Amino acid sequence: MPLIPPSVDSEPPNSGLEFTHLGLSYNLSDKSLELLDSVRQAYGSTLKPHHSFLVKPIFSAAMSMCPYRTDFYAKLGGDNDRIVAILKEFMGSEEAQW
Repeated sequence: MPLIPPSVDSEPPNSGLEFTHLGLSYNLSDKSLELLDSVRQAYGSTLKPHHSFLVKPIFSAAMSMCPYRTDFYAKLGGDNDRIVAILKEFMGSEEAQW
């Protein structure tokens, strides 16, 4: 028996993973798309419907702190094309299917 009963507005299981997966998928599919735009698209179709009017602006503020696409991929390992290839391979793997 769970200690805390789920609420009606609670997020479905794996919704955070789905948000991450979708955000990366959007970003990898379009080289011109900034990370913030990818994250906002993913949020709109995964977590946003489950968030209350109090949580939405907080999440929006947190998303605005996303780094630029070039900075994000540079921090992951320098060579942008190599990192994108590695991420695309991972996203198509069985491990990435939540």
